[in-house]
Amino acid sequence: MIWLIGNKGMLGSHLAEMLSEKGIPFAGTDVELDITDERQVKAFVEDGAFSHIVNCAAYNAVDNAEEECEAAFRLNGTALRHLSLAANRINARLVHFSTDYVFDGNKPGGYTEDDTPGPLSQYGASKLEGEKNVARLCDRYFIFRVSWLYGPHGKNFVHTMLNLFKERENVNVVDDQVGSPTYTGELALFVRHLLATGDDRYGLYHFSGEGAASWYDFASEIYRLGRKYGLVDKDVTIQPVDSSHYLQKAERPAFSYMIKDRLVETFGFRPDDWRKMLEKYICTLGIT
Repeated sequence: MIWLIGNKGMLGSHLAEMLSEKGIPFAGTDVELDITDERQVKAFVEDGAFSHIVNCAAYNAVDNAEEECEAAFRLNGTALRHLSLAANRINARLVHFSTDYVFDGNKPGGYTEDDTPGPLSQYGASKLEGEKNVARLCDRYFIFRVSWLYGPHGKNFVHTMLNLFKERENVNVVDDQVGSPTYTGELALFVRHLLATGDDRYGLYHFSGEGAASWYDFASEIYRLGRKYGLVDKDVTIQPVDSSHYLQKAERPAFSYMIKDRLVETFGFRPDDWRKMLEKYICTLGIT
């Protein structure tokens, strides 16, 4: 049995669907179980024979975390202490998801798992705290750093852009932040295989769509595919702007591309090109 935490979020919902497709049993929880409360976590794992604890829950309001840092650190940091200890107590594997925002974005060429983190925001710092708690306290764990998630569930950049293209003639998008768009379907499929096989190659891994892109590049490709698959029916001008165009409370890394060589060498799996996965998703929304 798998405990799937955050089963109503963007990634958790997609993973829940994929587990159900294969008849893999899981217990899904969301806000009704407070993982920042150690007593609730203890009580829940005592009632179930879990082989894996999969944490898809997170405080991910990047700008709000600057003022609500205590809440961010509770869910992204402290909760991972409770989950790590619970996993050890019942001899379960813990799967957790972190972020490219643990890096400062100043390294040319991209980041490996061995590079020293240096978060610029409270959000990034809280996610790094969670990583540290897992690595320090959990005996059997997988941490996957992911970036720029999108998919069919929840609010994300793809849906936001498609809506803006329908509403506006001109759209401004920042072009001085570079990372990797990541489709939740590809990530969830990989995690499902990991869970089903009981893999024990524990550690920290990077997982994101292959190839680097700016938010402007991402938006431009969404527009192109939106036109191709009938989701956008008019011309829209996409204007590249720098980050100073938007007043944001949290600083973002300028270049947070993550290198996936460890994932490839360990599991023989390399995520597909981000453009290919984006088309795979958008074509499911189209009306061709």
